[in-house]
Amino acid sequence: MMHRIQHEIRRTYLLGIHHRALFSSSSPRPLFAEELNIIYDSKCNICKLEMDYLARRDTKLSGSTARKLRLTDIESESYDPNDPSNGGVSYEKGMAAIHAVTADGRVIEGVPVFGKAYELVGLGWLFQFTEWRMMKPVVRWGYEMFAKYRTNITRGSSLDDLVEAHDAKKLLQKNQMEECNSCNNLKR
Repeated sequence: MMHRIQHEIRRTYLLGIHHRALFSSSSPRPLFAEELNIIYDSKCNICKLEMDYLARRDTKLSGSTARKLRLTDIESESYDPNDPSNGGVSYEKGMAAIHAVTADGRVIEGVPVFGKAYELVGLGWLFQFTEWRMMKPVVRWGYEMFAKYRTNITRGSSLDDLVEAHDAKKLLQKNQMEECNSCNNLKR
């Protein structure tokens, strides 16, 4: 058993080196200055606490002008899933599981988001076990269970209800905007 654990630690370490070498080459046109854009739900207290911690840690290590993490609130009025820096992550997808977009446009979902974020703030070792062959399915299952019931626990509403309310709000805003445009055209 001990030999297996040592093997997994060595394998994870080597994968980390390979991953950094593979993705450290700069792309010609990054989507944003930071290395990772995390799309999160600010109305979820657990999510907000974790993002606040990561932001403080990032600022402490990188300074306020060279941060490695960008945090995008999916509940913000200005959130646009069509913005390339948001990777096409819809409200429903973003609320169902945490997502992140790398500066080169790759979308990451679920537990790997945390591993990458913590790696960028110097705490990647905390999440290395999540890549161990024996632990990966257990961790993934645990996160999927949390994500499935997160909104019920932290927001008091099901994901379906939140998506329905969000879509209704966006439709109302669109209709009001069209109505305003019609009124403005009549005034001319």
